[in-house]
Amino acid sequence: MILNRENLSALSRTLKALVFEAKEGYTPLWPKLALEVQSNGRANYYAWMENMPTMRLWEGERQVQNLTAETFSIVNADWEATFAVSRTDVEDDQMDLIRITALQYARRWAEHDDLLIADLLRKGFQQKGYDGRPFFGSHTVGKRTFQNASNAPLTREAFRQALSQMRQLTDARGYPLGFFLQKPIYLVVGPGLESTAYEIVGVPTLPSGGANPDYGKAEILVSPWLVEEYETYWFLVDGSQAIRPFVLQRRSRPEWVAKDDPETSDEVFKRNVFIYGVYERKAAGYLFWQLAYGSTGTGTGA
Repeated sequence: MILNRENLSALSRTLKALVFEAKEGYTPLWPKLALEVQSNGRANYYAWMENMPTMRLWEGERQVQNLTAETFSIVNADWEATFAVSRTDVEDDQMDLIRITALQYARRWAEHDDLLIADLLRKGFQQKGYDGRPFFGSHTVGKRTFQNASNAPLTREAFRQALSQMRQLTDARGYPLGFFLQKPIYLVVGPGLESTAYEIVGVPTLPSGGANPDYGKAEILVSPWLVEEYETYWFLVDGSQAIRPFVLQRRSRPEWVAKDDPETSDEVFKRNVFIYGVYERKAAGYLFWQLAYGSTGTGTGA
């Protein structure tokens, strides 16, 4: 390829189209676990109502039900992903190699939103939610205390106990929230627990031959980031509600950036490479702990 401005601009357009199309072709996990919102500033401010209004028999005048709002903010961050293409590969028309590089780059970019949500899961036993408590832990609601966390290994009994705990949640008045009663409910595990999860909710019959009472109670989601020290972690998420336990907020659309001018690019001068990449502003954070249950799986029983 002759390295003139016209050819390099065409190469940049081709790579951009390839990368963006490959990203769109990726099927992410995060939409099942997180709410997507648009952001119009440096941060988004969220308010969660401690008590939601309920219907009552209308006798006399309307009664305004006072709401206690918990307000918290999530600050957007700058994110970039960059890859280099050898100038000699472009000159020698090594387009297959360049295409493979771009596709691998697109894959990593596409996975990033999933990674952000997986990071919230992994760190939720330490990082705090809107109530100032660890997102997975002990929470005070009115005069009661609820737990949405444990260290129980993933077993049939632990799965049932987790569902039972989350189904008993109430607001500060004692009004049942009714979560984890409708489908879909997601059982999130790493590759190491996939077969265990499948035995609990994925097969219609038990090893003994009887019917599996837990069959279909949850949909299994396998996260590739629940490995190594997180291999024993497992989670339940109520996906039937309009809100989600996590949020993915986007401040700007992804921007394609190219530094490929042989006359002006320092990268071409110093390293003999063309640089391409994307830039976007976004953030992920915690919303409603009542819609998620987590276990480190490091204990000895349910």
